[in-house]
Amino acid sequence: MSIIDTIGIIGEMLSWIGAIIGIPFLITAVIINAIDGPRSVTKVTIVEDLDQQRIAIWSVKERTYTRHLTSHDDLRDHDSTTVTGYVPERRPDRLHLHKRSHAERLCRTLAITMLSTAAIGFVTSLLPIFW
Repeated sequence: MSIIDTIGIIGEMLSWIGAIIGIPFLITAVIINAIDGPRSVTKVTIVEDLDQQRIAIWSVKERTYTRHLTSHDDLRDHDSTTVTGYVPERRPDRLHLHKRSHAERLCRTLAITMLSTAAIGFVTSLLPIFW
C-alpha cells in the first residue's frame, strides 16, 4: 500500500465521520430555527433603575415591554443606551439580543465545520483515482 492509498483511506474516513456528525447537527439547527420562528428587529432602550440594575425597554405593535438584563445578555457596548434587539413574532414579550439563539448558532457552526471536513475528506479520498 502506497502513501497515496493511505491518504485516500484517511480522507474517506474523515468524510464519513464528518457526514455522520454534521448532518444531525444541521437537522437540529433547522428544527431549532423552525421552533423559534422568525424574529423581527426592534430598537431597545437600556436604562438603570434605582438599584443600579439595567433594564431593557422595547415596543412591538404599540405595546411596551420591559425586562431586567442578566449576565447572559451579551452587550457589545456596555455604555450604549440603545441597542438592536430581536423579538419572536409569536412571543413579542421575549427579547433576544442576537439574531439566532445560542443553541442554533452552536449547532450551525458544528454542522458547517463537520460538513466541510466531510467535503475535504471526500475530495482527498478521490486522490488515489487520479494520481
